Amino acid sequence: MKQLRRGFSGPYTTDGDVIKKPSVGALTDAEEGNITGIKDLGSAGMPAVCFIILMVELCERLAFYTFTGTQQSFLEHSGYSLAQSGGLTAAMSTLCMAWALFAGWVADVALGRFLTIVVLGGFYVFGSLIATYGALPGVAGANIYLVGVMIFVPMGTAGIKANISNFGADQYDVTIPSQKAAQEKFFNWFYLSINLGSAVAYGYLTTMGSNGGLGVPKEYGYFAVYGFASVCMLGAIAAFACGRPHYRMQPVKSESAMGAIFKHVAASASRGSQQAVALCVGGALLTMSIGLSVSEAVLSESPYKQQLTVAAFACAILGVASVVGATADMTWMCNTSSGREQVGSISRADAARFLRLLPTLILGSLAFNALYNSMQYWYQQQACQMNLVVAGYEFAGSFFMIADCVGIVIATPIALNYVNPALERRMPCKFGHGSKFGFGMLWAVFSVMMAVKLETFRREAPILEKISNCAPPGVHMSDVSAAWMFVPFLLMGIGEIYTQPVLMHFAYANSPESLRTLAAVMSLLIGAVSNALFTVLISALGSYVPDDLNNGHLEYGYYANIMIGALLFCGFLTSLNRYERGLIHEST
Repeated sequence: MKQLRRGFSGPYTTDGDVIKKPSVGALTDAEEGNITGIKDLGSAGMPAVCFIILMVELCERLAFYTFTGTQQSFLEHSGYSLAQSGGLTAAMSTLCMAWALFAGWVADVALGRFLTIVVLGGFYVFGSLIATYGALPGVAGANIYLVGVMIFVPMGTAGIKANISNFGADQYDVTIPSQKAAQEKFFNWFYLSINLGSAVAYGYLTTMGSNGGLGVPKEYGYFAVYGFASVCMLGAIAAFACGRPHYRMQPVKSESAMGAIFKHVAASASRGSQQAVALCVGGALLTMSIGLSVSEAVLSESPYKQQLTVAAFACAILGVASVVGATADMTWMCNTSSGREQVGSISRADAARFLRLLPTLILGSLAFNALYNSMQYWYQQQACQMNLVVAGYEFAGSFFMIADCVGIVIATPIALNYVNPALERRMPCKFGHGSKFGFGMLWAVFSVMMAVKLETFRREAPILEKISNCAPPGVHMSDVSAAWMFVPFLLMGIGEIYTQPVLMHFAYANSPESLRTLAAVMSLLIGAVSNALFTVLISALGSYVPDDLNNGHLEYGYYANIMIGALLFCGFLTSLNRYERGLIHEST
């Protein structure tokens, strides 16, 4: 043991990089608010270092959505077809999630969370600078640009996303009740920072990229916004690195968490467990679905595109069914009388506890994504066939995505400081993960139903002579103001603050400490699998959602997503109740 380094105060000691603290009773009231040696700021009880962590996430999302929000138009401007540019944009997003497995391994056994964020964050900055150079007028830069955004930016995104939320939560001392409650709120503030960055990107930077502005000529628009994103990321990573003396750290492990889990599952499979075999097959199928999804996106003009899409969907659906079925009941691992309790660095009990989380995480993510993808795929298309002229200025359909971000930014402090405390008083001990998630799903359903109503009005409204600037060529706008689309976008944002942070906190709080990075990685991989599943759904409903929505029935797609979301939500509640009953059984 040694005394704490400069910047810490109170009766704390460290063992290597891990901060140790005496029993709660040994703390004074003043020390209880000084967990990391820096005074907590604000009513949220947030350690000051967490503000640096939130700034990193804000800047990362600002840069990410600046790239993805302009990538398709930049590539089209550089000579790529609509299908090629759309496929590459989708592939980039999937790669960002797929690299998370590597980033989690690096954080666990090589560099630790702090250095992984710094090093892979440096990759992000490097990739951003390459993309900026590729966007410089006079540089034949589409290929240079793609090196930055398809290789280095996805690696950097994965390194940050797989570790930054857990690293922020690590700064709280949950042995103190007030800090345990504040830690749960941290995930809401984390999600708010995501959307602040998104709001800046969608609210102005994506428009500036294609049109110029603030004295920047149109031909330099992409170069200017990519350069701004690069500078933001460089500043954020530098500030994060400078905070090194003040962070609470977790030690680097001797073995990969994924490897340790696999050893336990393989040991059970070798003893004849069919569930263990099903889990291995399911994991392989999910991995294949991600690979096929990326291939389908990159080979967007291939004659085998449809076959790749169907194959990705089949692997995803079979993989999800195998994993959920195998991990719904972990007695096949826990009640084994033979075999070692400890295989590698993770105990059998911890491995089983982690695997039991997967059905809840998978079904919860898929349930909300069924509704969220209505916004992701169709709200913008719907807005593009409404009257895009608002206050004398013609916007693009993607502009209205800002309402989703603004809804989150405005609603988060209201929810944390007023709505949630009121609901907790009215429903003591009942407003937990399941209730909060259900509340968020309800708001998301309201959002989709509002979009249905607006689509009905739009299709019945007169068609204007003016051609839309963002719909397929030749499609006219309808005489219904696109400003109405702010409402469903905003409602979906409220739904997000009661679902995404809830799943993040559920995974963090219920995972064994040594498996928390893997839990964050799994959440990202589930997102990649979700893309494979819902891409096929969008294709299947293509006859109802043609290029000109006046010739289709978009509302059928919305109804289908609501029904799918409701079925998956029932599965989520079932798996969550089973998990919580298991915890009660273990405690008794």
